[in-house]
Amino acid sequence: MLVQKMKQFGFAESETNIYLTLVENGLMTGYEVSKKSGVPRSKVYNSLEKLVKRGVVLVNKSEPKLYSALSPEELVSMLKHSTLSDIDYLKDHLSGVKEKEKDTLLWQLEHREATLLKLLYMIEHTKSSLYIQIWEDELTPDIINALRDAEARLETFVCILFSNSGHYDLPFKRFYPHGFEADKIRDMDGRWVNLVCDDDIVLFGTVDDHCDVIWSHNKAMRLLAKEYVKHDAYTLKIIQEHRPELQNDYGKDFEGIRKIY
Repeated sequence: MLVQKMKQFGFAESETNIYLTLVENGLMTGYEVSKKSGVPRSKVYNSLEKLVKRGVVLVNKSEPKLYSALSPEELVSMLKHSTLSDIDYLKDHLSGVKEKEKDTLLWQLEHREATLLKLLYMIEHTKSSLYIQIWEDELTPDIINALRDAEARLETFVCILFSNSGHYDLPFKRFYPHGFEADKIRDMDGRWVNLVCDDDIVLFGTVDDHCDVIWSHNKAMRLLAKEYVKHDAYTLKIIQEHRPELQNDYGKDFEGIRKIY
């Protein structure tokens, strides 16, 4: 995992191994780095030179040359500032690019991580209304914070929370605990997410073992997804306010309500 994350910041696997070796062992010659890191001598000096140019590794010009690495804390700080600077550059230069008119096609997301990032972006940029159905499993700390902030700034905010563990403790108030998760898992064959923002864009699909999610500006999809959330909210509100009467009429777990065939 660490090697993959370092690759995202432009470090080859051999460079990551060299950096970690220097952090763990202190001052070393190129020969010692090669021996400890497993990076071949034919490659180690070129990799060290790249790290020196990036300021990640320091070199003593004595003979033999000795190499030393920045502390992990300083490396993270350097990457943070560099990344933020790059983001500011992109923000300045991309803000003037005129977007093409929105299409109504259905676009597919097949990876859970990409889906959660898309979900987070949509929540953070919602301006007027938000309707969402989401399972506890998908509530990352960032998504929880984004929902908390959205509730504070939006008048129209409807959240339906599903939790197999019965854990409904969230740092905001306007949500409905579902309470019938086992039935919904059977109905939907797994967890799903449903989000409609600003009556403009919808994200809907399964996020269980097999991620299959669509997002779109399609009006029919938006209306269908929005009504799905509202219907849950209407039903759960009635149950919350009239639970004893409904249990008397339909059973303790409201099993009678589901007898519609």
